[in-house]
Amino acid sequence: MKNRFAPTLAVIAVTVVALAGCSAADKPVSNEISGEITYGFWDPNQQPAMEKIISAFEEKYPDVTVTPAITPFTQYFTTLQTQASSNTLPDTFWMDMAHFGLYASNEQLDPIDDMVTAGTIDPGKYPESLTEFYAYDGSQYGVPKDADTNAMWINKALFEQAGVPLPEADWTYDDFRSTSSKIHDALGSEGVYGTAFYVYGQTTYYSSVFAYGGSVVSEDGKSSGWDDAGSVKGLQVWADLIEDGSAPTVQQLSETRGNDWFTSGKAAMFPSVAGASVALIAGAPNAADYVAVPLPQGDRKATVGHAIANVVNARSQNLAAAQAFQAFAATEEAQLLQAESGVSPSAYEGTSQAFIDSHPELNLGVFVDAIDYAYPMPVSLNTDAWATNEPVLVAGALAGATTVKDATKQLAAEMNEELAGE
Repeated sequence: MKNRFAPTLAVIAVTVVALAGCSAADKPVSNEISGEITYGFWDPNQQPAMEKIISAFEEKYPDVTVTPAITPFTQYFTTLQTQASSNTLPDTFWMDMAHFGLYASNEQLDPIDDMVTAGTIDPGKYPESLTEFYAYDGSQYGVPKDADTNAMWINKALFEQAGVPLPEADWTYDDFRSTSSKIHDALGSEGVYGTAFYVYGQTTYYSSVFAYGGSVVSEDGKSSGWDDAGSVKGLQVWADLIEDGSAPTVQQLSETRGNDWFTSGKAAMFPSVAGASVALIAGAPNAADYVAVPLPQGDRKATVGHAIANVVNARSQNLAAAQAFQAFAATEEAQLLQAESGVSPSAYEGTSQAFIDSHPELNLGVFVDAIDYAYPMPVSLNTDAWATNEPVLVAGALAGATTVKDATKQLAAEMNEELAGE
């Protein structure tokens, strides 16, 4: 497996058009565009930043009105599927890596090739490996609006109370388990666990799978890696935490989310992606107790990486305005507005520091540094076909209903069957 977000989709085109030096901000799509468009996204924590981007766009295009259309993440892609079938998709909207191939292959998205050729959108301002994820069958459909990685949140006050030193930057998963156990031994009588987490791959076990040399999807997107020895070892990390009592049970984690255990002072550590956690951590009453540290290491340093892209509905009734907004959202000006919001790191070159400086006390630089050792979010042409049942089987293994080895064997078998049908 290649690092730096190397693409795992067999359907991804590997060529991105070479560009001249002019930035997107220098070449607007048109200054005579008018009408109304909708902008679909799922994260209310990012709404203020998105509204700032909308306002900045409307200043440049005063005859265009952009209306946000916010749908909770748990309903977002179900809603998109319904909208796609009735030709009512938002004019422009967020797309993730897991679903991109399905929408691009079904001609639901408008390619940006003409804007790339004109220099209106410059993929060269983004990591090429991220940009490649939003190419399909020789065309480019978007550029990443962010670059999301994982880190471990630490409650410094609980560490001090337990008499346990803070993790070193090069700590290992063995150190992680030992640290979690020591904190629970010291504070368990007060209902405090060493670790709480989401039973979900991107925020938890994908990173440890990669750290032990495992994989979830092969690089060509044709087979599962769940039966790799490293994958088994990576998932075992989380089963061991629950078995030794230093993490809540699967039932407890289903009733109370990992972030709530952490922010309520009932867990000393909490792994998560930046986009799903920074706003929650920064807004907590005792935010001064928190700091981010790098994830533990296995056989190597690893985290899972992901990027969202702004895409355009190929059947938009106001395609010109939607394209103009997509182009503006890809500029340095817009990306800085997102970075400065301190919710999700932007992907545009040179904007990372604004994200780090948004909450200097939280050590957000560890999320940015992790881009250097990030491995791609496991996806295929129809990711939902196999990913939907994955957390169910994983939860069974973590709860002790089956062994991790048996669960990963079943995961691989089911996944290979689905991949064979793509």
